Amino acid sequence: MEGFDASSYGESFADVYDDWYSDVSDVEGTVTTIAELAAGAPVLELGIGTGRLALPLARRGLEVHGIDASPAMVDRLRAKPGGEAVAVVVGDFADVAPRVEGGFGVIFVAYNTLFNLPSAEAQRRCFANVAARLRAGGAFVVEAFVPSPEPDATTGTVTPSVVDANRVVLHVTRRHPATQTVDGSIVSITEDGIRLRPWHIRYARPPELDSMAAAAGLTLEQRHAGWRGEPFTSASTRHVSIYRAPA
Repeated sequence: MEGFDASSYGESFADVYDDWYSDVSDVEGTVTTIAELAAGAPVLELGIGTGRLALPLARRGLEVHGIDASPAMVDRLRAKPGGEAVAVVVGDFADVAPRVEGGFGVIFVAYNTLFNLPSAEAQRRCFANVAARLRAGGAFVVEAFVPSPEPDATTGTVTPSVVDANRVVLHVTRRHPATQTVDGSIVSITEDGIRLRPWHIRYARPPELDSMAAAAGLTLEQRHAGWRGEPFTSASTRHVSIYRAPA
């Protein structure tokens, strides 16, 4: 998407993120699973955002670190109770800059955040950098949707989510099967003007993610359809995949 960079999503959505997406996924299940996998070791969240998951993890007594490309998102995290206890680096999480002595016990990327990396090369780089920052036997946990079958050609949709006397909100998307990318924007139209909230993803199916992990020296240990151990099947629309570093 022209004019879109690593910080664009966060900068566009930071002011509404907590209102719109606080329950976008299973927070309790995520926190419980990550805490159990960490077993007291330091944790790093990629795309930490406003702390939806990091803050409850920190309240469990874990040492939590994060990285996010959006200063606006990070500012909102730091302004929340307990936010000062979370060590955050502002940057592109493909580069996974944070380090701790001995390595992280768990690095995770939740919901569909991995797909915010705009290319297969950036996603491969992310896996490699994660592997370099995990302690022996540490886990990289990826949550993402399972893409639907590819259309024959580029397709687009415009879907209204709000239509009232004072406001119209449209969800505009365009899918490019050749590049496995989707461009989108949430367009809010009021009498005061138009607000665009753009987003861009590069999606990948589980076998492709497994290949990226293997190239980085990580091994798929478990895959579920959710954070509570739901069985993953050919009909599953989401997955939580746990990759292990060598012991």
